[in-house]
Amino acid sequence: MDALIGDLRSILDAGARGVLIREPQMTDADLLGFARAARELFADGWLGVHDRAHIAIAAGADAVHLGFRSLGLDELASFRSTGFGVGVSHHEPELELEDMRADYRLLGPVHPTPSKAGWAKALGPDALKGMPLARETWAVGGIGFGQVAAVLETGVAGVAAIGSILGSDDPGAGMEAMLEAAEAMPEGEPSR
Repeated sequence: MDALIGDLRSILDAGARGVLIREPQMTDADLLGFARAARELFADGWLGVHDRAHIAIAAGADAVHLGFRSLGLDELASFRSTGFGVGVSHHEPELELEDMRADYRLLGPVHPTPSKAGWAKALGPDALKGMPLARETWAVGGIGFGQVAAVLETGVAGVAAIGSILGSDDPGAGMEAMLEAAEAMPEGEPSR
């Protein structure tokens, strides 16, 4: 877990504003310890926990990201009224009713990615253009430094990345490169 905390500190120092923790193999106790440490690091940023609402709440996270094993939006309604956010993943550009009720969604994979190989086909950035955005829609999946600008030009709220940052030898440098790519967009384009 120390290595994960070191990676989070590195990306925070490089300019990360938030992190979604997705560690399905961790026990509840280990995940809670990790999430609490992440909350301390990202005290002024955003923290989400994937799948386990009870861990997100206990750690003081800002949101839980619902997975296929998670509780549904209806079951978390009372927590949402306190400002606790709920996000969903979606793998098709068409919105479902549940997506519209979520506080944010991750849409992807935009490009092929090993984490979704054989499970979800890449949408491509053109699928993001002109679609209705559910509150905040973040693009995810196979987005490297070279694709950031094209994805942000579609109007999504931002880009979420794993491989380009935590998959690199230096997560801080990976974070810096992603932010530089976002900031290099032509003037007048949306930049998030």
